[in-house]
Amino acid sequence: MLAFHFATVSLCFATESTKTDQKSDPVAIPPPQGMLPTALLGLNSETGVFSKYAFVVDKKNRTLTVWQTDSDKLKLMGAWPTDIGERDGDKLVQGDRRTPEGVYFFQEEMDGRKTNYDLYGEQIFTLDYPNYFDRLDKKTGNGIWLHAIPETKSLLRGSRGCVVVRNEVVKELAKYIELNKTPIVIAKEIEYVDAAKWQATREQIGAWLESWRTAWMGKDLDAYMSQYSERFKSQGMNKERWKTYKKTLADRYKYIEVALKDVQIFNQGPRVVFRFLQDYKSDRKQDFGAKTIYVLKNGNTWEIVGETWNGLKSPSAAPVETAPIATTPSKRPSASNNGLPSGTPVARPASVSSQEENLPNLEW
Repeated sequence: MLAFHFATVSLCFATESTKTDQKSDPVAIPPPQGMLPTALLGLNSETGVFSKYAFVVDKKNRTLTVWQTDSDKLKLMGAWPTDIGERDGDKLVQGDRRTPEGVYFFQEEMDGRKTNYDLYGEQIFTLDYPNYFDRLDKKTGNGIWLHAIPETKSLLRGSRGCVVVRNEVVKELAKYIELNKTPIVIAKEIEYVDAAKWQATREQIGAWLESWRTAWMGKDLDAYMSQYSERFKSQGMNKERWKTYKKTLADRYKYIEVALKDVQIFNQGPRVVFRFLQDYKSDRKQDFGAKTIYVLKNGNTWEIVGETWNGLKSPSAAPVETAPIATTPSKRPSASNNGLPSGTPVARPASVSSQEENLPNLEW
């Protein structure tokens, strides 16, 4: 582990400079009162499987904010000044000294005092850069962290790509971080809108997700596949093989029903990440788990370029997230994208055998 830590450490810190260290810290610029970030259009977490908090970094304003889901809306928890990469722009290659822009998740916590206190302060939280979109765009590099610096260093010195805050701030931020669950959205500039426009944008993007769900349930293969990009890849399949696989199952099953719960939406212009709990049922198979969908805008249409799936073994235990899962009804779920109705717990049934499927044994 130590070899890995020190291999990635060199990517984060800025070149030491006495002149830079004499600069005063930037001042955090909180969003206008009553305004909400379009980067976070859904942060539902009724079950506790996903985090109820999200971090947002506005690179232009050098400000980090934390938001909490609050009755299907967002509540601002605070705003803090931050340092970012020495060079402007999105990270493209290793060593370019830029902070990446995208949706990331905190992965690991490290003690900065055991690494290099002078460079990383008291705490370090690693991020999962490069993410799905970064890999799709063939971006390189690693070792992107949220970390602190001591008082002897300036928050205007510029990092080699990390997001940097003060020691006292990182300790405060730590209470909002659940590893592998809490997202951090980093953008060149965060757009804030009033509650009415935020809700309208949320409903518009949410309507696209609902059309995907209903096309899948209705076995409308043409409508369903029209929402997938030619660049799509998932579970070792491209778009053409995915279509063949879905047609095989649609022909085999008498019905397909899909209910979504705890829908979270992270929006960055042409890129949207959906994360939700999915309850799938047919006459021959049932599955429950967490799904992430990666969507790109192509002209006036949204297209899925990738999906990931994390099956949950039971309503009360997940392989990664260990918080309780919501129960599902004993009857078929209603055609709704706003969650699973309450009911009796559902134990995950055995999967249909690979021989019967004659295709990879996926969750549906």
